[in-house]
Amino acid sequence: MKEAAEAVLRELPSVIGACVREDVFGHPREIHLLVRAGPNPRHLAYDVRDLLEERLGIPVDQRVISIAQIAPGKEPGPLVSGGAATGQPAPEAAAAEEPVAAGAVEPRVRFSGVSTESMDGRARVRVKLELADGAHAGEAMGVDTAAGRSRAAATAALNAINETCVGRARFEVEHASIVEAFERSYVLVSVLVSSPYLGRRPISLVGAQTVELDDESAAVLAALKAINRTLSLVLRLSEGPTRHPVRSARR
Repeated sequence: MKEAAEAVLRELPSVIGACVREDVFGHPREIHLLVRAGPNPRHLAYDVRDLLEERLGIPVDQRVISIAQIAPGKEPGPLVSGGAATGQPAPEAAAAEEPVAAGAVEPRVRFSGVSTESMDGRARVRVKLELADGAHAGEAMGVDTAAGRSRAAATAALNAINETCVGRARFEVEHASIVEAFERSYVLVSVLVSSPYLGRRPISLVGAQTVELDDESAAVLAALKAINRTLSLVLRLSEGPTRHPVRSARR
C-alpha cells in the first residue's frame, strides 16, 4: 500500500517527492510531501486526503500530512528546464528569503557540528549550535537507521534550542523523513511549537534540506529551517518592553 500511495501522490502536478509510512493496519500514519511553489499547502493537504481516499480507499487523517514547499524561482533543475500543513524552503532547492552563510540558518542560530555514536542498534546524536548567548549542545537517541538518526539529530538540535527558550517556547519533533526526488535526497522535518506568545494551540512548522554531507546534518538544518522565523519572533516578543505574552496571536 505504501508504494501505491506514493505513486498516486507523485501524479499530482505540484508534488516533487513523497514518502508514506504505514501503521500496523496498513493505513498512512505519516505522509511527507516536497512540492513546488504555487499551491496553498492547506488546500493541497485536502486534495491529498481526498485523492488517497478516492483512488485507494485509504482513510487519511488530515493531521498526518506534512508539506514542505519549494521557494519561487528556486526549483531543482529538471523542473526549471521543463517549464500539518505549512513549510519552510530548503537551502539549496529552496533558498531562504535572506542570504545566509553555509551552515547558518539565520543570524541568531549557527549550526557548528554533529556527531553520531552507534551501539547495539541504537544511535546517539550530539549537535552543537551557536546562539546569540553562546554555544549550546543537545543530544538524543534513536534507532540506528537513516530515518532514526535523522529524527534523533533534529531532536538534539531542538533540545539545544529549548535550553534558551525556557518559559518562552518549546519545540518538539513531530515527524522526520527522507524523500527521494530528482536523484537527490531531502530530509523533511515537521516541528510542533508551543508558546504563550503564539496562542494556546501548538503550531506545526515544516523544514526541508537536501542531503549533502550526511543525513544528520541535513536533519539539523531542516529543523532549524522550520523554526527560524518563529524562534526569532518569540525572542523578539519576549525581549520587548512589556515582556508579556501575546495571547491573542492567531495562526
